[in-house]
Amino acid sequence: MKVKLFLGASLIYTLIIFTFAWYLKLGSYTLNFRTYNFELPVMIWLILPLIPLIFFATFHMIFYHFLLTFKFKHFFKDSAKFESYIQNLLLEKELNTSFSTQEFRKVAQLAKIVKTHEKIPNETKINEILDLIDALNNQEYVNISKFKLANNNILFLKNEQNRIQNDINYAYSKIKNITEIKDEFEELAFNTLLKKGNYEQIKSIKISKNSHQILNLIKRFKDGNLELNTAEFEVLLTHSLLNEKEYLSIAKMSIKFFNPDAILGIFSKIKNEKNEALKAYLYLLAEFGLLDELREQIRKDEKKFSDFKAFLILKENNIKFDLNHLIQ
Repeated sequence: MKVKLFLGASLIYTLIIFTFAWYLKLGSYTLNFRTYNFELPVMIWLILPLIPLIFFATFHMIFYHFLLTFKFKHFFKDSAKFESYIQNLLLEKELNTSFSTQEFRKVAQLAKIVKTHEKIPNETKINEILDLIDALNNQEYVNISKFKLANNNILFLKNEQNRIQNDINYAYSKIKNITEIKDEFEELAFNTLLKKGNYEQIKSIKISKNSHQILNLIKRFKDGNLELNTAEFEVLLTHSLLNEKEYLSIAKMSIKFFNPDAILGIFSKIKNEKNEALKAYLYLLAEFGLLDELREQIRKDEKKFSDFKAFLILKENNIKFDLNHLIQ
């Protein structure tokens, strides 16, 4: 106990002063106070002021030791309650735990906002952080320079992700000079550009596009979210690794893009270079009623193109059918 240590040190100090004064043999000193005279050896006068000083210092230490003991008694009780409080918070139970100490009431309130994101009155910094997290979760880009986050901080990375998704020009700047995707942010920037960018930006990117991405661009064109002329449309299909089913899907979508001559001309060129586009070309012949050309195209291998053979038979017999369901 520190009080015992203090008393021991005080006693040693008093003995040192007493011994030193006794060694000097300073004699006696008389204190006159009105009609009273007090005569004592000097060594006694030297240690007399130390006695009340030691007494009051000891009383001060004992008093505050008592206060701390009383406070920590509640502190340790609150510590035991806090674990139960956290369990109830995680389990979404009613939070009816009461704490005796101000410190644990504050900590409990802070722990609660981590779970609920409820703001605390007059806690400006905490509330700013809650606003930041809410904005990031809502896919917003925020100026976070004042928070001084490291580049690998999860909130910094989330904010960077949101900026790429919300700012097409920023997404374009991330990938305009690269030929190969190296990380998830470059991949996100590329996908964002394909979803929202204009074709001038898209075609300038040197990163190769897969068939799924080409189909999404065609769908954007179909929905009116991307502008393409016939030349750009042809280049997009010619330089893509599409399979037969994908070419057919594009052909079905493209009948509304351009006039019949233009779209037939495009697929006629492509099918001469890529056999995967032949079925799509045959579909267009069927769609636009060019039956003689269709017969000529399938004449050499009617077994392979039995669906188109069936189409011609149905057509000749004036039987109603759905071309899109027949040719798949």
